[in-house]
Amino acid sequence: MEIEKLYEMGEDYYYNREYIEALKYFKEYSRLTNSYDSLNYIGCCYLGLNEFDSAVDIFERLISLCPDIERPVFNLGRAYLKQGKLQEALSCFNKAIKINPNNQDAYYYLGVYYDEIDDFQQSKICYEKSLLLDFEQSETHFNLGVCFYRLKLYNEALKEFDLAFKYDNNYIQAKVSKGITYIDMKDYKKALEEELFVYKIKPHDIYNLVDIVHCYYNLDDFQNAHYWVTKLQEIEPNDEYANEMIEKINSKINKENNIVH
Repeated sequence: MEIEKLYEMGEDYYYNREYIEALKYFKEYSRLTNSYDSLNYIGCCYLGLNEFDSAVDIFERLISLCPDIERPVFNLGRAYLKQGKLQEALSCFNKAIKINPNNQDAYYYLGVYYDEIDDFQQSKICYEKSLLLDFEQSETHFNLGVCFYRLKLYNEALKEFDLAFKYDNNYIQAKVSKGITYIDMKDYKKALEEELFVYKIKPHDIYNLVDIVHCYYNLDDFQNAHYWVTKLQEIEPNDEYANEMIEKINSKINKENNIVH
């Protein structure tokens, strides 16, 4: 196999989240070339495998070799964040930005840090800075949307969830979050549009089914609420919410029938 093919294979496995396989290729490529990029990928693979001590060792080694490159610095911060070492993580993210203030990923991970400590005003600022450098980042738009949601700025949250889905049509969580936002706004019809879209892709998602039932019930559409709560019970026969709701819904349907007769 050609040497460069090793790197390409490693990247393919990495982006498919097959970190054990990716490690094999990056380690071999690193052995043959002493590539700093492959060493960084090795650390990221350890992150993906939750082997945080190994990731820290790799990133620290890489920083000692390349002290003026920001990527291993913020990746070290990511590892510290996973270990719960918040101050160490913050120091790394700020250092990475100081090395290169034009790296969108450094601002993104600084935003993740502020999310971790529930400072959504600061995380919002970081995500916005990241998007100024590269606007077409699906995950950054999504995280910014979550910030707006936490700050109860629902219209702004909806726009960001739309952008997250626009730049990655597989980002179904953006549609889920959009539905949840509409529920909080008590716009149950629009919430249903999102939830029914999600259902087509994830028909066994219990939480989505619960939200569908909730919306139909609040729209006084008890026949549809009954239909969907029955689907929920088929998947989770002992679900407390479903068993409670079926009684409420049947009671509402019986009242409607009595009024008709």
